[in-house]
Amino acid sequence: MASKLDAVIDKVQKLLNVANSSDKPGEVAAAQLLAQQLITKYQLEEAQLHGNIRSGEITSKNVPISEPYSIDKATLLNSIAIPNFCKVLRGDGYCVIYGFESDIELCLALYHVLELHMVTEMQAKLAIVRQSSSERIQTKPWAKSFFSGYALNIGLRIKQAKSNVVKEAGSSGASLELVLRDKQHAIEEFWQQVDREKGYKRKLSSTSAYQAGMQSAANADLNQTKIESE
Repeated sequence: MASKLDAVIDKVQKLLNVANSSDKPGEVAAAQLLAQQLITKYQLEEAQLHGNIRSGEITSKNVPISEPYSIDKATLLNSIAIPNFCKVLRGDGYCVIYGFESDIELCLALYHVLELHMVTEMQAKLAIVRQSSSERIQTKPWAKSFFSGYALNIGLRIKQAKSNVVKEAGSSGASLELVLRDKQHAIEEFWQQVDREKGYKRKLSSTSAYQAGMQSAANADLNQTKIESE
């Protein structure tokens, strides 16, 4: 018998998969918001059910990050993880995601669908730009700028969807501030004990590509740290 977590993950992935194949304006954006709302509702129910959060419940999982665009895929995972009580470190060909087990699985449910959407959208938008521009467009810097905009906007949209659900739950009389603060505090406390190198900021070369990535993320629906140098 499938668990409630499995049911939420299945619904999230189906929502995004169906929306990503749609050409109806706004359908993908609405699906992404609804997916995060489902995730946040599950997280709130779990937090209220279990009460105090113990740091010993936090775990980690290795996530293979394939080439090409491994850094950009890791940045996307990080953008999804931060609003969902998780932390990410990037290694060579993989990431390690830290958090409570259910939160990790929920983050990965979003990531695996959005990763494909991000790369597909970049390729489609780059082809359009090349057709309409008389200048030679270099793939690598354009893609890097696109991915940065995409990841940033996905993170912003997830935060907004989460905030909407938390506000709605709070208005119904549920006391959520303390349990959410305890959960976030446990993650931050655990994170401070994890060995990691200082992150770095990437320089972007194309404002138009960055904006295209932001727009694709809006239609879809970062402070990246590393384990070792590449």
